[in-house]
Amino acid sequence: MTPRSRFTMTTFVSAAALVAGIAAPAFAQDVHATDAASTVGNDTETSGLGDIIVTARKVSENLQDVPVAITVQTGQALQNQSAVRIPDVARLSPGITFSPASSTATASAITIRGQVQTDILATLDPSVGTYVDGFYWARAYGLNADLLDVQSAQILRGPQGTLFGRNTTGGALLLQTNDPTYNGVGGQVSATYGRFNERVGTAILNVPLIEDKVAIRGAFTANKRDGFFTDTATGSELGGRNSYTARVKLLINPTHNLSLLFSGEIFHSNSITRPYQLQYVSGSSAANIEAALEANPANAALLATPAGQGQLVGIGSSIFTNYINGTRNTDSTTLNEDPRSYATTHTYTGTATLDTFFGAIKFIGGYRKIAANANIDLDGSPINIVRTYGQQDLESYSGELQVTGKAFNDALDFATGVYAFNESGRDQSTSIALPVLTRISNGGVLPQTYYIGDVTNRSMGMYGQGTLHFNDKLSVVAGVRYSVEDKNLVSYNQTRNFDTGALISCLIVGSDPTNCRIERHAAFSGVSYTAGLNYQITPGIMVYAKTSKGFRSGGQNLRAADLPGASAGAAFVPFQPEIAREEEIGLKSEFFDRRIRFNLAAFYNEVSNIQRTSLLTTVINGVTSTATIVSNAGKARFYGGEAELTAQVFEGFTLSGTAALSEPKYLSYTDTQTGEDKRDEVFQQVPKITFSVASDYEHELNFGKLRAHLDYAWQGKTALYNYRTLLTGNAATDANTIAIANALTRKAGGEVNGRLGVTFMDDAFEVAVFGRNILNRRYNNTGLLFGAPLNVASTQRNDPATYGVTATFKFGAK
Repeated sequence: MTPRSRFTMTTFVSAAALVAGIAAPAFAQDVHATDAASTVGNDTETSGLGDIIVTARKVSENLQDVPVAITVQTGQALQNQSAVRIPDVARLSPGITFSPASSTATASAITIRGQVQTDILATLDPSVGTYVDGFYWARAYGLNADLLDVQSAQILRGPQGTLFGRNTTGGALLLQTNDPTYNGVGGQVSATYGRFNERVGTAILNVPLIEDKVAIRGAFTANKRDGFFTDTATGSELGGRNSYTARVKLLINPTHNLSLLFSGEIFHSNSITRPYQLQYVSGSSAANIEAALEANPANAALLATPAGQGQLVGIGSSIFTNYINGTRNTDSTTLNEDPRSYATTHTYTGTATLDTFFGAIKFIGGYRKIAANANIDLDGSPINIVRTYGQQDLESYSGELQVTGKAFNDALDFATGVYAFNESGRDQSTSIALPVLTRISNGGVLPQTYYIGDVTNRSMGMYGQGTLHFNDKLSVVAGVRYSVEDKNLVSYNQTRNFDTGALISCLIVGSDPTNCRIERHAAFSGVSYTAGLNYQITPGIMVYAKTSKGFRSGGQNLRAADLPGASAGAAFVPFQPEIAREEEIGLKSEFFDRRIRFNLAAFYNEVSNIQRTSLLTTVINGVTSTATIVSNAGKARFYGGEAELTAQVFEGFTLSGTAALSEPKYLSYTDTQTGEDKRDEVFQQVPKITFSVASDYEHELNFGKLRAHLDYAWQGKTALYNYRTLLTGNAATDANTIAIANALTRKAGGEVNGRLGVTFMDDAFEVAVFGRNILNRRYNNTGLLFGAPLNVASTQRNDPATYGVTATFKFGAK
């Protein structure tokens, strides 16, 4: 372990030990309340902190009784935090971060315990599974949508070996929305106005149709905001929002033990999104010549001699230096065209639950359709370095049959089930790099690169897990899951004449020369498992130890292009499944009459056949093209942990804090294209340390209630892309390495957020003011690196300080 590794681990353990030390005197005198509330975690009643109900083991349980590293944000807690969109659930949750997807503003990438998939191609599977109302979302579109009528957000950390075993080597995010109720007609309307002309409107209505038999619930929200970036050439405002989400749920109880729940949801977004900003262009980049040619077409005469080419490099380098210095750390840019992202998703699900003498039988089935496209200037400059357009049209079906219950006089809790998934559609993109230089180099012809793939993904799995209680203190958990994955890709990767559309060449050797069609089929299977030991020291203190194995499916490279001299279809060879094996120990505790809750988890994880995505730039048949290559890099290890503390200091006042450490290292990593040893490469979007502190205060007034929330969320420095760190001793190479690292590293720091609300009319009406990123901390939160011959780095910037006011009116039954 390196000195830095020892320091970070020591820092985390010391912080956790300090929190534990505060609580230690209460361990021996703990009394666990038996009639605690069963709804929210931010309870401020004198009885102490209320129960938090989770479904991490497919049944409803108290958070403190579940031997899993899990964090829960209730719907009320999220509202108190002024959480607006799904990524906001991570702000006060340890060990999870969200980052914008690189190619569209309508999707997000999730990192848990160092595991992340930053690309959203249909041939790649995420390392963090997302389930909304129990239904699996295979694609990340809609993961930055508004939070609408949410009951809870549950974050499960670590490989979910059995119950959520498909593509969850990092963990899982479970979003639960509110179901219809039979309490009576009721609902709420709210309106928000904020900085940058932010306008958010939300309406929720619950209506029982037949007493205790049929009820319906509808929810709608629309979010519009002007941009905070300005394109100085056109005056366009960039970085705005324009989206809506609508959902209807129908609950039917034909008998006392049968429940049928149907849901339909539409999400739509069509925005001029935040731009990339150019951060670095190396002195040897061909982009310098492109810049000189675009600045003055007469400069093309200088291409005839090496000396003239050197002159062009100098001209272009000066153009980029002036531009970068003028736009860095500002909200201004100059682009070739406005960046736009569009997405519409339709999600329809049905859930049938039959209560039996032993437990429950449940079926969850659904359909999801995605139509998305994005036009992005990836280099973020007025020069045409790389322009791309992407489009996805996908649909998926899935179904899961679950059986849960108890046996042997309640000594055994069990969950078993089968799962099937089918996805099909087209994923395509086009790109042009260095158009002026490329046209000149190709005798006046401008080639355009097309990556087109018709995708079919199928999966089946079966699982079983049981918890055996030897007595009221000791229990063991064991479970296993078997998964089969079937992937088929029909590719049409090619270059065409930009002006005429005529086919120029195929990008994969061995494809049909008339239309570049080539097909590849791959099948994978894997076994995941969970095994653990749990011990209830007192009614309020539990310790556990477990081991688990996670499986992430292999697949094909949709944006494959065979490099010069490669064997036929070398880039089209499938990559293999990623396997994660993790050991974890944890503590769940409550004491001081449940006024303090302290949970702690520590883990060690080794990932073999780890999947890594590289963005390559190469010259194929005289055309500068970009390609995405996914390969099995080798092996990596991660260790760390998470700590959570919630303390009800006095009636109405709660303090909470979280901390997380994730220390990654490659044990082996050989570049499959070049054979290089890349163990020095950083881990993209994996911060080593994160922490947060928050306070919530509620006070009764003569006419209502005062509610106040304030939080601070800090994230350590984070690599925004997979750049190298090894210094070779070559001055030019090392200068390039250092410059890229500086350009693509998010600096450590935190954001302050707050909300102050007052209720009237017995909580029926509330007016609240809020602030997000109150201190206006600015940083880059995502990035791209194009390799030689481009050697270009670009990033996107976070939102500035925003503030506003929200008015909410609730009516009818609660």
